[in-house]
Amino acid sequence: MSIALVGGKIITPFRILNNGTIIIKDKKIYELGKAADVKIPDQYKVIDVSGKMISAGFVDLLVHGGNNYGFADEAEESIQVVSDYFLANGSTTVLASLFAKPEEKLLNDVRRIADYIDAHPNSNIKGIHMEGPYLNKELKGAMNESYLWKPSVESWNKLWEAGRGYIKIMTIAPELPGAIEVLRAAANNGVVLSIGHSMADYADIEVAIDNGAAHVTHIFNAMRPFHHRNPGVILGALLRSELKIELIADTLHVHPAVMELLLKLKGSNGIVLVSDSIRAGGMHEGEYEFANQKVFMKNKKAVLEDGTLAGSTLTLNNAVKNMVETANAKLTEAFRMASLNGAKVINMESHKGILAAGKDADIVVLNDDYSVEMTIIAGEIGFQKKN
Repeated sequence: MSIALVGGKIITPFRILNNGTIIIKDKKIYELGKAADVKIPDQYKVIDVSGKMISAGFVDLLVHGGNNYGFADEAEESIQVVSDYFLANGSTTVLASLFAKPEEKLLNDVRRIADYIDAHPNSNIKGIHMEGPYLNKELKGAMNESYLWKPSVESWNKLWEAGRGYIKIMTIAPELPGAIEVLRAAANNGVVLSIGHSMADYADIEVAIDNGAAHVTHIFNAMRPFHHRNPGVILGALLRSELKIELIADTLHVHPAVMELLLKLKGSNGIVLVSDSIRAGGMHEGEYEFANQKVFMKNKKAVLEDGTLAGSTLTLNNAVKNMVETANAKLTEAFRMASLNGAKVINMESHKGILAAGKDADIVVLNDDYSVEMTIIAGEIGFQKKN
C-alpha cells in the first residue's frame, strides 16, 4: 500500500517536525519532510493526521500478555490475540516474554513462539525474552519458585535449540552457581543478557558485565534495595554505562520522582520503557492468573494474593504519557525511550525505532491524550480507531 500521512506533528524521535508529511512505499518510509517540501505522488492514499502526533512504532522488549491471553498459554489463538492487542496500542515490535515452567513445557512454549514468528514474518512479534528460568528464588517476584531451573549450559543449549535463534534477551541472576557459564554461552549465541530477579552484589555485576550482561530487567523491581555499604544490582545499573535499564513507567512499579531521578542519572539514551504487561492488560478488574498463581487486578494494579506486584497492565503509549506528565521528560526523550532505545538493544536500530527515509514503515499516530489513533506496520494499516 502507498500512503501519505499529512499534517501531523512528527516526532523523529530526536526533533519535532510540525505539519510534516510522510510518504510510505513498499513497506518503507520513502520520504519525510515539511509539507511544503514534499510532493505527494498520484494514486497515493492520503491520510490527514492534523493535530496528531506521529512516532516510530513502539518497541516493547518485555510483554507477557494482554486482552486476557498470554504468550505462555497453550491456546492456539493466544499469540495472535496478544499481538493484535499491542498493535492497537502502538507497539510494532514486541518480544514475547516467557516465564519459567517445567523443562518440557517451557521448551514447548519457546518452539510455539518460534513457529509463529516463522509463519508471520510481518507480525509485530519479533523474538522472545526469556524472563528466566535461571532466577534467584529469594527475589522471584511473581515467578513460581517451583518452576525455576538451576543454571547449566546443557539446559541453556536446549532452550537455544528450541528457539531457533529467536531468543533475543534472557533475564538471569548472575550470582547463582553455574550462571556465569550460561551467560557466556548465551552471549556467544548473540543473546542480550539482562540482570534481574537477582541478589547479586556489585562484584557479581562486574563479573556479569565481563561475561556479556548488557541490560537490567525492570529496574528496582525484584532486586535488593539500594544500600550504600553493600551495593548490588541497582548501583550497577545506575553506575555502569554498559548496562541499559528497563523501566515500567506505570507510576506503580517506580514512583514518578524516582523515574525522574533515573532520567537524570542514566539519561534518555540509557532507559528502555517496557510494559511487562500480563493477561490482565486491557481487561476489567478481577481475578486472573500468572504462572499458575492467582492474580488480582484493581485500579490497573495487578498483585498476587500476598500483595506482590505481578507484572503490569501498561502499554507504551501510556508509559510515554507518564514520563512526560509525571517525570518531566521531554516529548522527544519519552518517545525515544519507547522506540529507538529498545530497537538498539536488539540490534534493529538500522531500520526500526526512528522516522527517516529508508526506515521500516512502522508508525503510530496518537491523539493529544496519547491514545492510539492508527498503527501502521510494514507499510500497512494494522489498526485504525473506530470513530
